[in-house]
Amino acid sequence: MFRRFLSELFFNISLGNGFYSDLSSGTFVVLIIFMILSSLVIKFSEYIKFEFLIGLGLLLSSITTFNVLRYKPYGGDAKIYCDLTSLSKSSNLSIYDVEYKYTFNYPPIFRQLIDFSCDFGYQTNYYLFLVPALILFLLILRNENRNLFLSSMYLFGAFLALRWVLKTGNFVMLELVFLIFFVWHYKKKSHLSYLFLILFGIQRIWFLLLVPILFFLDSTNFAKKAKTIIFTSVFVMLVNINSFNEFLGSILNSNSQYNILRESPGHNTPSIYLGLLNILNIDSNIILLTIYVLVVIYILFLILRKLKISTDVKLITTFTFVLLINPYLKPYHFIFIVPCLLLVSDSFLRDKRSIITAIILPNLFWIIFSNLSSGTSLGFFQLLFIIAFIINLISLDKEKNEIDRFKI
Repeated sequence: MFRRFLSELFFNISLGNGFYSDLSSGTFVVLIIFMILSSLVIKFSEYIKFEFLIGLGLLLSSITTFNVLRYKPYGGDAKIYCDLTSLSKSSNLSIYDVEYKYTFNYPPIFRQLIDFSCDFGYQTNYYLFLVPALILFLLILRNENRNLFLSSMYLFGAFLALRWVLKTGNFVMLELVFLIFFVWHYKKKSHLSYLFLILFGIQRIWFLLLVPILFFLDSTNFAKKAKTIIFTSVFVMLVNINSFNEFLGSILNSNSQYNILRESPGHNTPSIYLGLLNILNIDSNIILLTIYVLVVIYILFLILRKLKISTDVKLITTFTFVLLINPYLKPYHFIFIVPCLLLVSDSFLRDKRSIITAIILPNLFWIIFSNLSSGTSLGFFQLLFIIAFIINLISLDKEKNEIDRFKI
């Protein structure tokens, strides 16, 4: 009987079954208790042994991450990509014109890249394609004499990010590689960071917002940065010149159920934009989307103007803000926060509140509410853990700056 209980428990955790049912009154009570206890744990974290938090974090993240590949279905996005490229070849149509309930939202050059990947078993072994990005991440950590174990723990369990990547099979490996190179060059204050930022951003379009924002925040080496941005932009346009208009159209394709104008918000799409429209019972459109983008950018600059924090923490705060306000946010996007942790010192990552908010609480939340009648809207709580982590980083950075000023 206990074995059956564990099997059902792990099955629900793997598929997130609780989020596919309606929120019950009992679950709401559990949620209130969870929030209160979480606040108390964070507040009194100094009294908890560091070794206990490490062990608990590893245990919980192992249950949520490894468990994903035990129960089907998983790798749905990998199958979609390979189906789309196969249909495009067999019908001799542009991949953007293929009749399918999903649209291909990547730039034209990715059609060849994904086609190549599918020929080498991406659909069934997509997780192996993550290995180069993971190796690069670890090599840079080692080169900078960082704590490999600590950073690997965040890679493995922070924000349920790897869990979502393994669950969906989304094509994130190139983005991770370019993002890692961007952070690495940014730390070296190299203008080449913009080259890798554009190569990262073009894959999701939304993240290209980071280019003008960061350029505005840091005007040093203006000429070199401007040249790099222009040359890279021209290069990206040229390699994607074929079917580029179709690509732009596919992003807002009203014929697809899964696009920014039609998709429903929930634990699979915890978009603040779509969530707000859903609450107000308003349909998405280009005008509302434009207003939303302008407003959130204005809010970002207001926040950054008030915050007196170090450059590196300002970057990870900016990046995370842009990620969270993405109108088409998907939880596998959370994996993009991990390379940005290269900007954060080991002392900040060792902080107990950091471990609790980034690793322990997100995984515990998923384990508990996957086994209750939770409702898909409860999935928005995934964002709260990320916000709490960033707030704690800002607090730690301010404390460090105060200490440094006192020493001077």
